[in-house]
Amino acid sequence: MLQMTLIIKGKVQRVGFRYSVVDFVVSNELPIVGHVRNLPDGSVHVIAQGDIEALKELHRFCTKGPPRAEVREITQDLVQVNRAEFSDFVVLSD
Repeated sequence: MLQMTLIIKGKVQRVGFRYSVVDFVVSNELPIVGHVRNLPDGSVHVIAQGDIEALKELHRFCTKGPPRAEVREITQDLVQVNRAEFSDFVVLSD
């Protein structure tokens, strides 16, 4: 199993970014667990665990985000993990 960590910068807070990410994962029935949260610096942090194809789809979505978002930069880290650390994919509150 792989774990992808994304830091998404730009106009990504107060545009429904976190909820749109969770909705994308759920509505597309992607086999991903993890969470998405806002960071104090105005960026969005995603930790997602799953197979490479599902993570690629999530990454593609995050490069655009919801209609009001303006993604300017994404940093990504991808590592192998032995087992899932999460049971679902959720928004963490601020």
